[in-house]
Amino acid sequence: MIRVGLILVFAAAASAAIVDGIVATVGRTAITDSMVRRSLRTAAFLAKTPLAETAAVWEETRNRLIEQALVKEEIRISRYSLAQRDEVRAAMEQVKTQLGGPAAFASKLAEYRLTEEDMAENVAWQITFSRFITYRFRPAVQLTDEALRAFYSQWKPAGEKPAFEAARELVENEFIAEESARFLDRWLKETRQQTRIETLQPRGARP
Repeated sequence: MIRVGLILVFAAAASAAIVDGIVATVGRTAITDSMVRRSLRTAAFLAKTPLAETAAVWEETRNRLIEQALVKEEIRISRYSLAQRDEVRAAMEQVKTQLGGPAAFASKLAEYRLTEEDMAENVAWQITFSRFITYRFRPAVQLTDEALRAFYSQWKPAGEKPAFEAARELVENEFIAEESARFLDRWLKETRQQTRIETLQPRGARP
């Protein structure tokens, strides 16, 4: 579940800064320093945390973009459906509303040195990635009563724990999410081993 959440927030931007450098290659896909920095800022924006452009966070972000590139290639090859404009538009309106309206949204973007286009791209990726997880890994989840009860026994919800039958739908959803994340993790490890990946040092000093 953690890996899915992390990957969901690191949407790579297509454009690069005037002075930029390739910091990783995944097959034929290049990841640039500006893409890493933009993804780093996007993650902080979505998490509503102070911007921390440290070397450790930069390295973690680059790794997530490498994983994202692997997923994007699988989506391209297998022709999974992409987010549509109307879906992105509706999701963006929800984000603006949650942040207090267009003016507050624009102000917060400026604080993290992001543009509305950056966020629209991120939203589009979240929709596409969620769909990929559903189509690619959901069918492999064995939703048996025994598995659900075993999961329920270890489940620690916020607040008082309801009876199994009363919480069955919620337990099912969380079980599916965790199992899908486990399958994704395994797939990423296998795909990394089968893909030529090279990491490079960026031009100049990292954060």
